Amino acid sequence: SFSSIIQMISGAFMLVSMHGAQLISSLFLPRGAVVVELFPFAVNPEQYTPYKTLASLPGMDLHYVSWRNTKEANTVTHPNRAWEQGGIVHLEKEEQERILASKDVPRHLCCRNPEWLFRIY
Repeated sequence: SFSSIIQMISGAFMLVSMHGAQLISSLFLPRGAVVVELFPFAVNPEQYTPYKTLASLPGMDLHYVSWRNTKEANTVTHPNRAWEQGGIVHLEKEEQERILASKDVPRHLCCRNPEWLFRIY
């Protein structure tokens, strides 16, 4: 249940999670706890900082660390999924090839960018 999740988090000394909405649960960590945010290949943590910002708000007293997968071989992608789940088969062949070759998702507005969705899902 949601209340049991909050209870567990409120007693944790560390929260480790992939980048995503579930990191909002860091609101319930005790002061002095650590938040470790994991980022997939080609996603630069310096461009996606809402949870880093949350951890640094006055009164939160959380220690924030980000980790980025730098090895493409350690990546699982899903090009055949629907576009909103990171699929790219609906795109022109040249765009698919560009996304597949990219090593760094460029800055973009959230959250319909196909390259972002491909890497984050």
